Amino acid sequence: MLARAARRKLRRDAFRSPTQLAEQLTLPWLCPAQMRWAASVGPATTTTHDARRPRHGALSPRHETRSLATQADVQHAHTPTIAFDGLIQPWSSRSIHSPRMARLEPWDPATPLVLRESRDPPTTPSKFGIGGDPIELYQNLHACLRVGRMDRATAIIQRLTTMYSPTASEVVEAHNAYLQALFELAQQDPEAYSMATIEEWYDSHMVRKAIEPNAGTFVVLLRASMSLLEGNTRHRSLHKYLAMAEARCGSDVMDAINYSEDFDDHEWDALIRAQPDRFQEPPVMEQPTNKAYPIEMSTPLGTQALIDANILPNPAHSVKEVPQKGEGLIALKNALAVFDQTSRVPFPHEMDGSQDEKERAFAYMRQLQLEQDATEAATNRWKIEDEKLQELGIHGVLKTKPIQALMWQWYSALLPRLQKEYARVQQVLSAPTPQNQSDERHIYGPYLEMCKPEKMAAITVSRMIQGVAIGRKEHSSDLKISQLSSQLAEDIRNQSISDAKEKLLSARKKQRKQARRAMLDSLSLQPQGTKPEEKPTTRIAELPTDSFLKAEVPNAVKTRIGAMLIEHFLQAAMITVTVEDPKSGKTLTNTQAAFHHHVGFANGKRTGWIVPHQEILNKLMREPTHSVQSVQLPMVFEPKPWTAFDEGGYYTTSQAVVRLKNHDQAQRAYAQSAIENGDMEKMFTGLDVLSKVPWQINKDVFEVMVQAWNMGEGIGAMVGEKTGPTLPEEPPQDASAATKTAWRRAIVAYENERGGLHSQRCYQNFQLETARAFAKEKKLYFPHSVDFRGRAYPIPPVLNHMGSDFSRCLLRFANGKELGTVGLQWLKVHLANLYGFDKASLHEREQFAMNNLHEIYDSAANPLTGRRWWTKAEDPWQCLACCMELKNALESPDPTRFVSRLPVHQDGTCNGLQHYAALGGDTAGASQVNLEPSDRPQDIYTGVADLVRSMIADDAAQGHRLATMLKDKISRKVVKRTVMTNVYGVTFIGAKNQVEDELRGFFEREDETTEIWQAASYVASKIFLALGKIFNGAQEIQYWLGECGERISTSVSAEQIRRLRDHLDGKKKPYDSKYKNPKSVSKSLEKKIVKDIEAFKTPIIWTTPLKMPVVQPYRKPGTHVVKTKLQEIVVSRNLGNAAIDKRKQLQAFPPNFIHSLDATHMILSALKCNEMGIDFAAVHDSFWTHAADVPNLNIILRDAFVRMHSEDIMGRLAAEFKARYSGSMHKALLVQSSDAAKKILAWRRAQHEGEASARGARKAHKDAPFDELALEAQRQDLLNSEDLEMREQGLKMVTPTSIWLANQDPSSIASYRLARMGESKNTAGPKLDEVKEKLITAEAEHVTGELEASGTLANDISDADLLAAEEEMEEELEDESPMKTGEKKKARSRLTSTTVAVWLPLTFPPVPKKGDWDVSRLRESKYFFS
Repeated sequence: MLARAARRKLRRDAFRSPTQLAEQLTLPWLCPAQMRWAASVGPATTTTHDARRPRHGALSPRHETRSLATQADVQHAHTPTIAFDGLIQPWSSRSIHSPRMARLEPWDPATPLVLRESRDPPTTPSKFGIGGDPIELYQNLHACLRVGRMDRATAIIQRLTTMYSPTASEVVEAHNAYLQALFELAQQDPEAYSMATIEEWYDSHMVRKAIEPNAGTFVVLLRASMSLLEGNTRHRSLHKYLAMAEARCGSDVMDAINYSEDFDDHEWDALIRAQPDRFQEPPVMEQPTNKAYPIEMSTPLGTQALIDANILPNPAHSVKEVPQKGEGLIALKNALAVFDQTSRVPFPHEMDGSQDEKERAFAYMRQLQLEQDATEAATNRWKIEDEKLQELGIHGVLKTKPIQALMWQWYSALLPRLQKEYARVQQVLSAPTPQNQSDERHIYGPYLEMCKPEKMAAITVSRMIQGVAIGRKEHSSDLKISQLSSQLAEDIRNQSISDAKEKLLSARKKQRKQARRAMLDSLSLQPQGTKPEEKPTTRIAELPTDSFLKAEVPNAVKTRIGAMLIEHFLQAAMITVTVEDPKSGKTLTNTQAAFHHHVGFANGKRTGWIVPHQEILNKLMREPTHSVQSVQLPMVFEPKPWTAFDEGGYYTTSQAVVRLKNHDQAQRAYAQSAIENGDMEKMFTGLDVLSKVPWQINKDVFEVMVQAWNMGEGIGAMVGEKTGPTLPEEPPQDASAATKTAWRRAIVAYENERGGLHSQRCYQNFQLETARAFAKEKKLYFPHSVDFRGRAYPIPPVLNHMGSDFSRCLLRFANGKELGTVGLQWLKVHLANLYGFDKASLHEREQFAMNNLHEIYDSAANPLTGRRWWTKAEDPWQCLACCMELKNALESPDPTRFVSRLPVHQDGTCNGLQHYAALGGDTAGASQVNLEPSDRPQDIYTGVADLVRSMIADDAAQGHRLATMLKDKISRKVVKRTVMTNVYGVTFIGAKNQVEDELRGFFEREDETTEIWQAASYVASKIFLALGKIFNGAQEIQYWLGECGERISTSVSAEQIRRLRDHLDGKKKPYDSKYKNPKSVSKSLEKKIVKDIEAFKTPIIWTTPLKMPVVQPYRKPGTHVVKTKLQEIVVSRNLGNAAIDKRKQLQAFPPNFIHSLDATHMILSALKCNEMGIDFAAVHDSFWTHAADVPNLNIILRDAFVRMHSEDIMGRLAAEFKARYSGSMHKALLVQSSDAAKKILAWRRAQHEGEASARGARKAHKDAPFDELALEAQRQDLLNSEDLEMREQGLKMVTPTSIWLANQDPSSIASYRLARMGESKNTAGPKLDEVKEKLITAEAEHVTGELEASGTLANDISDADLLAAEEEMEEELEDESPMKTGEKKKARSRLTSTTVAVWLPLTFPPVPKKGDWDVSRLRESKYFFS
């Protein structure tokens, strides 16, 4: 049915009269059965251009002048012209993806992507800066090869060889990287390096040392043969290495060589022709012509004079600047200069092709220019400011010198210092001696050489000023040495890797692979099926090799580079301060340091800060600044499709497709493995769909905004020039101490509010400047990426559609659609929604617009000089945009034929609760969040407020003091924030604070603070109770998620258990098998091994319906101290195998899981919209499209939600958990008075017979040592043995785990975590016990049934041992002093004194039974999204 929607003509009722369609706003057409379609599809055509030119002579001995006809280097074909008659108007940049992308394809949750657990790697002592763990060595190798430090690279490879097993893939990867570097150097300097150099390394370092080559090795050797040799020598070398590859490595490696994307077209042509026994002769393609395609700009087009391209700035768009002393606005203008300085990018008139092709090439060239680093432009601006002052005779006087001029002065002083440092680094690295062995330049030198001193100096000055400008508060984290040094080094790294040539070459390689596979399939003379197939997802996958982070810089190196730059900056940055002598009246001048280094204490820790001179501080602090120098801007050319973890979006800068929280390595490893398996295909396609929607600046609204801005108006979110709080009046001298204290607090609040408003106005200044620069662009784009849960966000942060009303109103779709009759109606509904009239029926909303038509016309025609009706709207600027669009449509000859570009929003109703209601099958909850059909939109916030008011009224009738006080004060606004955030894990304290903020207006006296707190707690508890009554089934789902999360976060994996057993058996291997393990283990290393084995390191991981793995990144980071000349700096180490943060893992799991479902719904909807030819944009749970496409979008949104929740999402999650955590054990806490706990204590007492029965020993019996875990693992091995005698031995064994299995009692498991939706530790009551016992009892029955079926019921202990344990427990209770009345003990204290720990198999309760609500009823709901 949806497929037919993509092919339909204009709706049959598109031109019916409004009266005939008045009743259609009840949306009967949302029912698929009532829709009929007509089909008409045009053919799709594809045209490609290849601008590649041969780099050298013909490589093939068979055909010297022929070139292979492949699509290997074609970047983007011209977009097919696909006609969706009546549904969309074709546009050239549109790319319609396969319908398969929008389907939810089944996958087996029993075989999820599971990466083998990592261990701490070995480390090697540092000598001449070469040392550390393997990952750091790989990063060092990568840096050395990039800057041509081949001698150091040789030493690093030798060090890696001593650490790895010879068969480890990391060893051959290191050699391949070295061979590739030799090859590139030989191409640049044939006299210093040659084919003989490459062959000598291969023979002496690989062949003789028995390091097995792989396909990558032979690819480099073959490419070097083609490039560096001539004639028959080249021919013989080619055949030698091809024969060697086949003889030593087999056909799989041969196929990998032939499919390799590293060969360029001509090299690959020679490779295929050199194998006539394997392949037919490839076809010939024409030599490249002068038709250049914008992606492949190998011939510079900027040599001719610019011909006017009609992109000169409009004077009416000049934006009044906010006075600010920082460089943020200047840097932004420099970055946007490509739009104003038309001479920077010439229009490609000489290029062959159509005008559209030329414009796309022009857009691409300007996009590359836009992405280039603005550092040089910034330094030029600083220089100009300083030269102006020199001309005026102003020399270094601080009070009159703009900050840009000071920055040039500091830059000029810093640059020679860094040039000397750069030369010293080269000297130390080139001539290592015993005298300079400890020089830290050996450590950071190769990384420093990747960036030029000029750019380092500019980045340092900019980052330091930014840190001071943002870090206004004393001891701000922005001024910490540790943070500044890390940020500086990261800026240097980003600068060094922003190489357009490398990025474009990488993009071409990605696209060659598939084309070459298809070509060789048709040319192969071998039987089909011999080529290597894609490996299926395995049960346990290997972690990415240690080289996968090679482009990163170790934290310790970052810190050293940053500290060095800060040190030089402190010595270079000087200011001239002028003061007036109070006695003589003369003006005195003095040169002083602009910044100094200060060491103090923060939170009990010794910390270093950069402290600016007070005069600098005054100069900057009066005018807050934001630096956007390195910020990403919207694109003027279609973003690059995502093809790898860091390949997509921008063309010359790297962006990660998954935004890593806390730089979590585990999330990156899972994401990369999923990408390699093809699991992220739909996610990548969805991001490409979102990224390639073309936008425009809404010029009409922009001009009104600029006019209001320049007048200093404060309308809606726009901060007026004079907007701000009133300065509190200072009290008289004889005022009381309390009055003066209150005044000082008011002054602090005044300064904070004033500074915040000014900061906001500065940011809005940036947004308007960005809009001004893009105002004449026909199309602009927002590349997207996702967070670790799969939620999509635009990468450009300054101006995008996810911003506030201020930025949203500035954007509209670049593609237009005729409104049609239904579109015109939706445009009116949209206006009512924006105004705030969104709780009425759709017909009433349309009527609202018609009733205010005169106001709409006045707003559009006279936005600032009329009655300003639009300014009273909830979203005033978007309302103004809608007024203008509606006026233009109604004034057109035929409003239904008006081409509209305004996005119309369809908003969900508390989207998280919608997912919970669907998961739990909650009929009541579904009706409250508009999943159930109704005549009017339901409002969950009003529903909860009504229920809370009812409960408070009942309490007030019984004389409750707080209830009587709050009886008429509970509004929708009071409960809204708590209801909204409850589904995302808000704590009771957080809810209380939210309610307190809303109730504060009812309590005006200071002495009522206690009453406010009590009232907020009372109302928060009632809100939780109301939610519990509405969402009953959802409560069980949330409890189940929490129970699973708690068990996972207190578990140890099967790999840890195996290592524990091996360790106790004397098999002490501290490292993975790919490393060389030491023959003996020191005490310190053994202690480290035990600590690693016994740590809770298992994060909560699940797979979204789109097969994206989600790894919760909450871990306890390690730290290490880096000694620099400046100070000792503590650096955090975010390792992928560090211990998890149990509290954060547990609290974040339910909301993150719901977020991942929300993200899936959005991506599915985006994919279907793309298939249907509908422009789609999303702001989490608010989806946008053209007014004419709203009916289609509504169908798509409902269909995607129904398809998602028609599947067994919770059952699939349970199956995945069972498979993913198979063999794990978790540490459970049993109530001490339970039978199982008593018997476990008795068993432990018997095992430690003869030990003193002191109180400390008895308490030790309550813990579960890891020895018991190893013992249970031994029992499981015996039970699973095929030897009957060993199985019998296992059946006779008794362990604490077997005792639990024989005495399972669901009520004996203790838990003090947050229980369910609508409850907390403070409010949990009988319903908690009911839900808990229901789930645990179901689990106990399931486990017991399995044991009975297998005939392996666990052994119990004797009655005598049980009696002795009970007597011991009574003695212990007598020893414990009773708690004082009213004493509150912490949850951890209660757990340790009243519970007994035991290791249990990591199993999960059965999924709660779903309610009887049918999700398919959603298709008939008019207000699901509206």
